[in-house]
Amino acid sequence: MGVPVSQAPKFAKYPLSQAPVYSRWWTSFAVLSAAVLISGKLVFSDFYELRIIVIVALGVLCLWLLAFLVRVLCFRLDQHNAYCYGVNTQQLEQAWWSRHRQTVALVESVLLGAVCRSAEQKHALFSPDLTKPTPEQTDDGWAIRVPQVFGKDVAEREAQLAALLALQWQQQRSDLPVEQPLRCYWQGTPAAWNSFAEQVKKLWPTAQFPERPDVWQGIDSLDAIVDQLHEEPAEAWILCAGCQSSPIQRESRLPAGEAAVLWVLGKQEGVRIARGEWLNADVESLAAVAERALRQSELEASGPPCVSFSQPDLPDVSAIGWNLRQHLQDANFGALGNLESMVVLTLAAWYAEGNSKACAWLANDPQHTLAIGVVKPDDSTN
Repeated sequence: MGVPVSQAPKFAKYPLSQAPVYSRWWTSFAVLSAAVLISGKLVFSDFYELRIIVIVALGVLCLWLLAFLVRVLCFRLDQHNAYCYGVNTQQLEQAWWSRHRQTVALVESVLLGAVCRSAEQKHALFSPDLTKPTPEQTDDGWAIRVPQVFGKDVAEREAQLAALLALQWQQQRSDLPVEQPLRCYWQGTPAAWNSFAEQVKKLWPTAQFPERPDVWQGIDSLDAIVDQLHEEPAEAWILCAGCQSSPIQRESRLPAGEAAVLWVLGKQEGVRIARGEWLNADVESLAAVAERALRQSELEASGPPCVSFSQPDLPDVSAIGWNLRQHLQDANFGALGNLESMVVLTLAAWYAEGNSKACAWLANDPQHTLAIGVVKPDDSTN
C-alpha cells in the first residue's frame, strides 16, 4: 500500500558537503611555503638560476591557491544549492498546506432522526438533559426509528425518509427558491433518491435535479467538493444528501438506526468544513492523523470537542487523546452504516454554530478505515 495522499509532502534534508577546515588549509600553505623556500635555497640553488626557482615556487603556490579556491567555490555553490532547495521545498509545503486548509461553507443543513425532527431541536442535542430514544423491540432485534416514518420494510421506510427530508428542507427555507445546484451527491439507494427528487419537484417545480446523482464516497467526495467550489463563482452551491434505514439484525452491537441528512455547501456564509483526514490503519497511527487534522484547521494540539460514534474495531482509538465519549451518538441514532459520517459532521457543524468554537468529528468511511475532521465557526461574521 502506498503513502496516503492526505499526508503532507516530506523532503529529505539537502546533503550539504562538509565546510573547508580553513586552519588546515592555512597550515598546509605555511608548510608548503616553507618547503618551497628551504628546497629552493638549499637544494636547487646550485643547479638552477634564481629566476627559475622563483617561477617554480610561484607555480607551486598558485596550484595550492587554485585548489583552495576550487574547494571554497564548490562549498559556496553547494550552500547556494541547499538554500534554493530549502526555499523550493518550503514553497511546495506551504502550497500543499494552503490547498489542504481550504474549506467550504455549510450554508444549510437538515438532519432527521429519532432525537431531531426539526431545526429548533438541533442545539438541544448537546444538552446533558437530552432524553435518549427508547429502542423498539421486534422479533428480529432492536431498532431506533423516526416516529413520522411508518413503512414496514427498509426500502419503503427509506423512500418515506427521503420525502420527509425534502419537506423539512422546504420548511426551513420558507419561501426561498431552489436554484440549480452545481452537482448533487447522494448517500443511499437510487429508489430513495427518486423519492427525494420527486418531492423536491412538487415543492419547487422549477428545481432541476439530475436523474442520477453522484454517489457519496465519504471524505473523498468532500475533498472533491472543496476543490470544485474553489474554482466556481461565489454563488455556486452543491447539494449533498442521503438517508439510511438500517435493517434489523439480532446479533448487531447497536440497534438498527435510521436518519436522513441534507447539506447545501457553498463558498460563503456558513460554518467552515475542512477537507478532513483519513486513516489507513496499515500505514499510520490514528494519533498522527488526528494531529494532522488539528494542523489542517490551525488548532492547538489539545483537541476540540468531538462528535463520534464508537469504533469497537479500532482498539487504539483512545490514543487520540480527545474526549470521544462526551458527544457519543450511538444511543441517539443506532447503527447508520455509511451515513454515519454525514450525521456526525452535521452535528459537529451545529455544535460549532451554537457554541462559536471548533468541533471535531470522527466516523467510519466508505473508502478508508476512518475519517476525522474539524468544523469551525463562520469566519465571515468576525
